[in-house]
Amino acid sequence: MLFERGARVLLVATSGLDGFAATRGFYRHIGYAEEARIRDFYSDGDDKVVFRKALR
Repeated sequence: MLFERGARVLLVATSGLDGFAATRGFYRHIGYAEEARIRDFYSDGDDKVVFRKALR
């Protein structure tokens, strides 16, 4: 549905903390790739990790 409406990519963001490793693994498993990491975004040592998935 999104592709038909002109969407080209999906972006999701999560924490870089160890407690979110399963979340990051889930996104990788369903086809997302890490696109960006903003260090210390949420707090010192807690990066913002952005994942990207192209719609085809």
